[in-house]
Amino acid sequence: MSTCTSSIRHYRNYRNYRMRKLQRQFCSYLLLFFVIFGGMGWFVWDWNQANSKVEALTFQPQIVQSGDTLWSLAENTGLQIDTRTLVLKIMEFNQLTDSTIQTGQVIYTPADPLQP
Repeated sequence: MSTCTSSIRHYRNYRNYRMRKLQRQFCSYLLLFFVIFGGMGWFVWDWNQANSKVEALTFQPQIVQSGDTLWSLAENTGLQIDTRTLVLKIMEFNQLTDSTIQTGQVIYTPADPLQP
């Protein structure tokens, strides 16, 4: 009987070991799922927030000074939007085909819609 009891005990220990291993694997996969889809959800939410800021831009005229570039004009807006996006919006709004601007030229630049 001792070998039978020993075999049963060994089988139960092995079964418990396998169950714990499967539970750990399941928890790992579940955590991985939440990390991946949570990250994707945050990315989509952040992209929508940034996109709504860009769509709500208002433009005001500004005379180009010596040394100004589209990049410097975009940086000086004070908006919390990526400078590359602002440069593209300035070019689009002013119908510019390249980034060349001239001193004295009137360029419409984004302004904070909450400021007068």
